[in-house]
Amino acid sequence: MKKKVANRTMVFEEADVFTAQKYLRNLATGRSPLDGEDLAEDHLLRDPALVGAMNLAADLLEAWMDNGGFNRVEPDRTRPFEISDTDRGKIVISDEAVGIMTIANRISKVLPYDMKTVRYGQISAWLQYIGALEWKEEEGKKRRVSTAVGEQLGIRNVSRRAADGTTYRKNVYDANAQRFILDNLEGIMSYSSQAKVREAAEKVEASEGKVAAPKKSASKESASQKPTEAELESADMPKGDATSPAEE
Repeated sequence: MKKKVANRTMVFEEADVFTAQKYLRNLATGRSPLDGEDLAEDHLLRDPALVGAMNLAADLLEAWMDNGGFNRVEPDRTRPFEISDTDRGKIVISDEAVGIMTIANRISKVLPYDMKTVRYGQISAWLQYIGALEWKEEEGKKRRVSTAVGEQLGIRNVSRRAADGTTYRKNVYDANAQRFILDNLEGIMSYSSQAKVREAAEKVEASEGKVAAPKKSASKESASQKPTEAELESADMPKGDATSPAEE
């Protein structure tokens, strides 16, 4: 598997990961990954413990493909994200269309090692928020694909061939789409931060609801302590308004 080390981050080629996932899935189902022939019933790789481990590894790699990758080694990034126009100008924009992982890795390279960086999933979530990507179910799996808005920005969903000859689909971003993302890094990070705050608030609210339910049935006093609708509304976090193409 091809990999490179940059800023202590190991980056994997998507086609190689796809091939590895296919090989593991074949082995887990008792077939040779090379010719598809069934393995002997007493073959070591048919051991239930090994089959379970291979299925788990295949599931993890599939999640890697669906979610835009992961980093094996990640430095401690505690400094809040910020980027100067000078550093923004250092980020590579290629004429060749590239995947979202490549864009995120290019951003990370110009930032200090201890600064929070823009991740694959954060970019994709923001693009979905502004209507450039949407969830679509393909072959029983949900994937983000480009919308009409995304296509206008330069995002295309294309078919690629893995090392073993099988094909898979991915979103690629041309120079215009790359530039659009780089111009909106602050908006992406702002939206991501506010999304995390809203998610945390929803978890707290759900947890309080579970605790309040038995109290309500136990005594009228506890029911009277339930927050009013006005109090709940005042506790709501403001929704983020990330920069959209129309605002730029």
